[in-house]
Amino acid sequence: MNLRDTTSEREPIREVLAAALREIHGAGVSLEDWTAQPVSKRGKHRAVRYDLEVRAKGAAQRWRYQWVGKFYERDEDAQRVAAVLRELAATDCRARGDMVIPRALACHAPFHLLLLAYEPGMSVTAALAQTHTEVLPALGRALAALHATPVKLAGMISAAAVLDEMRRRIQVLGSRFPAELNSLRHALNKLDREAPRDPAAPSFLHGDLGPVQLLWQRRRIVILDFDHCAHGDPALDLGNLLTQLRRLTLRKPDKLPDFATLRRGLLDAYRRWSATDPDLTGRIAWYEQVTLLRKIEFLASDTTRHEGTEAMRGRQAEATRLLEELPVLMEAG
Repeated sequence: MNLRDTTSEREPIREVLAAALREIHGAGVSLEDWTAQPVSKRGKHRAVRYDLEVRAKGAAQRWRYQWVGKFYERDEDAQRVAAVLRELAATDCRARGDMVIPRALACHAPFHLLLLAYEPGMSVTAALAQTHTEVLPALGRALAALHATPVKLAGMISAAAVLDEMRRRIQVLGSRFPAELNSLRHALNKLDREAPRDPAAPSFLHGDLGPVQLLWQRRRIVILDFDHCAHGDPALDLGNLLTQLRRLTLRKPDKLPDFATLRRGLLDAYRRWSATDPDLTGRIAWYEQVTLLRKIEFLASDTTRHEGTEAMRGRQAEATRLLEELPVLMEAG
């Protein structure tokens, strides 16, 4: 049951927030007032920021809290993410990575709702534009710490599974760009030949890492949205993030440092804070190639995120631009 924050639904949400407050801070705490506003339009699951005004019994002063409520399709999904965040909080991951991961506060099963501590911050894209020499070392350190943290998870992302998904996407992409079908098949064959072995000891992965999941807060990285976390190869997270950064440098060439600078800075910092991994560079390149193909297919095929002819033209133009980048990336890999 996913509630919308309309006037008729304020009371059920209020009851959920008040119950969570009592669970966290005790029965003597009451919710005096609250407001709600969307956090982001991105992502599959709706997220709302709640600004709470709270009073303890007998106190004249009010306290203010900021929470995020994330609504899932199933309660099991909310509970799974909450368990992961609590497990991460019980480790020294934050200290080792000098980073911020939102705390899970409470779950409400009937609404499939996970309540989190709200973490403010500047978008990492804006931060990179201003001070990439500070952001990249912090980002490399944070990811190295995250990947080295033991977390109990049932999910596993393998290179074979990623490649199987890519085969399906290539068929769709070829129908969108028939003139590129041969080069797309060549790319798929190359990926098939060079598919990396999965690590003997899989790492904890974010699973959907991109700039939109990262904030810059007082010279620390904030990592958000662990909905797709799993075990697997750290190269997957790094390859996905680097591909997203490549897109940004193509779209905003005058605002961000060149991609080679961003890539080098991130990987140098990651290696500095992680265990020696001789094959990491090659595996990252493989996942960059796969992620680029996936993003091209998504841009060319998805019609749900933007409406209107102009928006669709823009997505097609970006897909075409990324297709032009593909041969260079495949050759470099």
